[in-house]
Amino acid sequence: MAHLVLLPGLNNTSAVFQKVVVALPPDIQAHCPDLPALTTVELLAEQVLAQAPATFWLGGFSFGGYVAMAVLALAPERVQGIALICSSALADTPVQRARRLDAIRLAEQGGHEASASASTLPFHPDSLNKPELIALRRDIVYAYGAQRYIAHCQACMARPDRSALLDGRRPTLLVTASHDVVVPVAGVRELAERVPGSRFELVDGAGHLLPLEQPQALAEVLTGWIRRG
Repeated sequence: MAHLVLLPGLNNTSAVFQKVVVALPPDIQAHCPDLPALTTVELLAEQVLAQAPATFWLGGFSFGGYVAMAVLALAPERVQGIALICSSALADTPVQRARRLDAIRLAEQGGHEASASASTLPFHPDSLNKPELIALRRDIVYAYGAQRYIAHCQACMARPDRSALLDGRRPTLLVTASHDVVVPVAGVRELAERVPGSRFELVDGAGHLLPLEQPQALAEVLTGWIRRG
């Protein structure tokens, strides 16, 4: 039995992986913890490690990838392989930090959930014609809440560049989506080219919300990665 820990992104609870988990084969047991409102990825990584199996495969979606890199830094001996899903191992740029500060100020003024759940930016255009998907996204955003969003934005801004930890010593998977405008394909591909022996996968028909939009395809990519070892 392989254990797979999956970490959600900004404005996402563990529910973002619900259909991915269903699509995994019986010999892969998924663990999908929610990430609480803590303001550093290191504190979040400690929480993940306290709940995780002794050894595990690790996948982080978007912000969850930043936390996954902190988990790898704290306990490399427990991580059998690492997957970054529409994510990065780099630190925020000054421009990204400035945008997050603006986002925090807006969230503090109220209405964050309504604004975030109404945004079409993370979706593939075809997904906008799926009312059940839009409704699920809205429910997830409201369950996540503004308090967690503010804390996680602070964690994003404080995180260091941990790309040097992706050194090829364990199976490494870099997954992107064809229409991701939040974490563009080019950056994920460039990171994959720098990591010895890494596997790069591009999933068609999805935007940044890959686990929601193409859960079966993502489950197949993760399964292939783990089985190749």
